[in-house]
Amino acid sequence: MAFDLSSITRGKRLRAPKIVIYGPPKIGKSTFAASAPNAVGILTEEGLDNIDVAAFPVAKTYEDVLAAIGTLANDPHEFNSVFVDSLDWLEPLILGKICRENGVDNIEKIGYGKGYIMADDLWRKFFDQMDGLRNNRGMTIVCIAHEQINKVRNPTLSEDYDAYSLKLNKRAVAIISEWADIIGFASHEVMVRSVESGFNQKETKAITTGARKLHVNPHPAYVAGNRYGMADTSLSWAAFQQGLSAAMTAPTLTT
Repeated sequence: MAFDLSSITRGKRLRAPKIVIYGPPKIGKSTFAASAPNAVGILTEEGLDNIDVAAFPVAKTYEDVLAAIGTLANDPHEFNSVFVDSLDWLEPLILGKICRENGVDNIEKIGYGKGYIMADDLWRKFFDQMDGLRNNRGMTIVCIAHEQINKVRNPTLSEDYDAYSLKLNKRAVAIISEWADIIGFASHEVMVRSVESGFNQKETKAITTGARKLHVNPHPAYVAGNRYGMADTSLSWAAFQQGLSAAMTAPTLTT
């Protein structure tokens, strides 16, 4: 293909988003993903029994996952969104494939961390296949993960601190962070208040408001971010879609 000045275009490229959400169990991550427009699930774990949504059978191997993606890429269908539930159950399938190919029963037996380096290629292949669904079929991508607390080393601070991140190997988290358009941390909204504890003393207690939030902007307490300038929102697809649409269509500010 020849490129010249006439091939240059200007403006925002509005494509279906690539979304990763993570958070504690039972907060509603699967319900959120299943609420995406005309969604179909690629499952690596059980947990959708109470959700009325189309889904492939639970994948038992990494090859099963790629086969499901291939079906959506090549066969006629009317699905507009695909979600993967979950990435942290996909990881053992990836490591299992590496173990089989290297004749070991534990990834650590490969030595020198090489097994996790090999996993990078399989993660990238998976996300390349998911990109094909977005780019060629126009499908919105939603990947779900659970959360864990990691120690963060910050050279600008005198002390390390704890922060929520995805429940995955740090190499996988780095690949996912580069791939995703949106990484959202789902949490219960919590408030603190002081209460009397006796002897003229007070103690601070945390209480939940019942609201569930999806944080999509960077914060020291959790991994999050988005490429659209989108604001944090409620953990519901309707609220998320409204916020995303507003951000994607907002005029670009110039100075």
